[in-house]
Amino acid sequence: MVQFTSLFSLTSLAAAAAASPQWGHGHGSPPSNQWPPAPPHSYGPKCVVKSTYPADDSDAIADAFVKCAKGGTISFEMGAEYNVFKPITALNLSDVTIEMYGNLNLPQNITYIQALYNDTTYASGSDNLYWFALGGSNLLYKGTPNVTAGWINSYGQLWWDANIYPATGQNGRPHLLLFNVTGGTMQHFKSRKPIAWGVQLQGSDIYITDTVVDAYSVTGSFPFNTDGFDVSATNVEITKSVIYNGDDACAVGSGSSGIRFHNNVIGYQTHGMSIGSLGENQAQYATVSDVHFYDNTVINGVYGARFKSWEGGQGLAKNISWTNIRVYNVTFPIFVTQTYYNQGNTQTQNGNGATTGRPNNATVNMEDFTWANWTGTINQFKPGDGSCASDPCWYNVGLPNLTHTESIIIECNTDKSCKNFELSNIEVYPQSMAMPRVICMNATAELNPKLGFTCANSSYVPQGPYSL
Repeated sequence: MVQFTSLFSLTSLAAAAAASPQWGHGHGSPPSNQWPPAPPHSYGPKCVVKSTYPADDSDAIADAFVKCAKGGTISFEMGAEYNVFKPITALNLSDVTIEMYGNLNLPQNITYIQALYNDTTYASGSDNLYWFALGGSNLLYKGTPNVTAGWINSYGQLWWDANIYPATGQNGRPHLLLFNVTGGTMQHFKSRKPIAWGVQLQGSDIYITDTVVDAYSVTGSFPFNTDGFDVSATNVEITKSVIYNGDDACAVGSGSSGIRFHNNVIGYQTHGMSIGSLGENQAQYATVSDVHFYDNTVINGVYGARFKSWEGGQGLAKNISWTNIRVYNVTFPIFVTQTYYNQGNTQTQNGNGATTGRPNNATVNMEDFTWANWTGTINQFKPGDGSCASDPCWYNVGLPNLTHTESIIIECNTDKSCKNFELSNIEVYPQSMAMPRVICMNATAELNPKLGFTCANSSYVPQGPYSL
């Protein structure tokens, strides 16, 4: 197993790869406006938040966001400790810089947070409770490269340890941060032990760089649902970051387009670089397009690249790629399923157009998918992670003759639902260095002439000009 003594020993890996181009070379075109987004135009006051630690600083923080909401700077002093015992919502910001040089601490009382969660009136207007909900136009979240400062401490370890098997996480868990902006930059965002979901990106023209997400459990309990970045936005770039977590490092959801995730290091028990899940609500048509993951390293993850759409969902995902990827000790390097389900769920529909039993009567179709230039190893001897709460385990369901030597698993729902798949230069081997295998269903040669191998449950044998 590949291990590192510190998250910060990985930041050099992410930074070293950053010399490759951010746009072009098969990764799409940059937005037509300035990129990265222009910094805010400062014309308002500066609000320096003074710490009253160990008292609660929530009111002072909320007041600063009101006073400096237009053209202002909100500054947390270098190395200062702040207690944020109440959620902060500031959704009408414009031309605002947030200098996150101090450390923010969430409450350590689980029942207190659950009580807030159960309050049905969330100021963010969302169905979820976000501890920080930031929105507006031309925002800069500016952290610090100082490794001791600029952290949001959520004390998620308490929540992970309180979870009792086979539950998959405590009830009443808040999301950490909503970043809903038109033109926004986030630099040196640092999250330590998030309770669950991390950053939700909404809006457009968002640039994320040099972030650190530490959801590493020190007790062996599993950090369920600790997503790094959940993206429902357009024109987003995430780069030079380190994400150690127990769910998707980056999950791109419906309505997203123009997404770039590159030169990052992700690991621990990560579920990788994901599209989806799509199609959970069978009454809605899901769409994702122009998403490119490239020049990334995945260490000890369950998944490297993953596409997941719900059985019976509907929609279209198009022009998606994972290229120049390094995987070390990853259980499922390349994984596609169009029949996703949620373990412990009875498969009844969530949302409008409710049905029972989730009939498999539609598919989120996939077109123009590329996986190219992969190297690394498959976790053959201790596959999976601590998220297994069902028997058989959710990530092994529906995989005939699974040996955990598979470098590629493709489950197309029908023989018409996957089109123009291309795989080339996939040099990923089991730990035993045995011949890698593939599990492949319904990716027909007629619709996928550049697939690069025979779609079957067999050894992986590259074929044609699209092989090594």
